[in-house]
Amino acid sequence: VAERVFDAGLVDRLPRQIEFSRLNLKYTVLSKRKLIKLVEDKHVTGWDDPRMPTLSGIRRRGVPPAAIRLFCERMGISKSDSNIDFSIMEDCTREVMDDASPRAFAI
Repeated sequence: VAERVFDAGLVDRLPRQIEFSRLNLKYTVLSKRKLIKLVEDKHVTGWDDPRMPTLSGIRRRGVPPAAIRLFCERMGISKSDSNIDFSIMEDCTREVMDDASPRAFAI
């Protein structure tokens, strides 16, 4: 459709299209169909349940937004599917929270 509009002279240039791969986390169910079934069958309390691999679920686990951004920056944009270990997300969370969390040591 876009090419026909371009050929007719209605637009100056074709829209830019960027394709990127799916981010898969190892040992994590990310299929929307399967996650919907968990919610509908009341196995979880909703989309923001801390056990769900959704942004709201991850936030309810206590992961700060800066850690999610750092994780996305480290993964980058790829055109080939990749299986990422969830420990990388945990490392990003730890790195962000190390600066903000006070530490104490006692004997």
